Amino acid sequence: MKAQQEIAMLKEVGASGQISLGKKYAGQLFEVDMQPDGSIIMRPMKVVPASHAVQESTAAYGQTPPPETPGRQAAQEWAQANTAQIEQYNAWATQREPYSQRVRRWREQGEQGQQDQATQR
Repeated sequence: MKAQQEIAMLKEVGASGQISLGKKYAGQLFEVDMQPDGSIIMRPMKVVPASHAVQESTAAYGQTPPPETPGRQAAQEWAQANTAQIEQYNAWATQREPYSQRVRRWREQGEQGQQDQATQR
């Protein structure tokens, strides 16, 4: 029976922040643990797919309302206090052309202008 031997490697981190471990490790996944002292521990891992029963479970969201939190409550109070201003803004916004449509129109006008200039030459 062969005894496992420890192999020490000195690797330099490249400009992109990557290191190469060699072709022996190509395609493998590693768990990377960063220690408080700055050392890094890499452990080879294997991905185990979840069972079919786990994959088919129904989502829990939508079944119960989100919990009341201080931030959510504050947001609701702000919205209630500013209802008139919100409605005023929404009315103003519906009368305006959305930015994406303006950009599309500007591009089309620019292309049309270029075509007009080309036909005048």
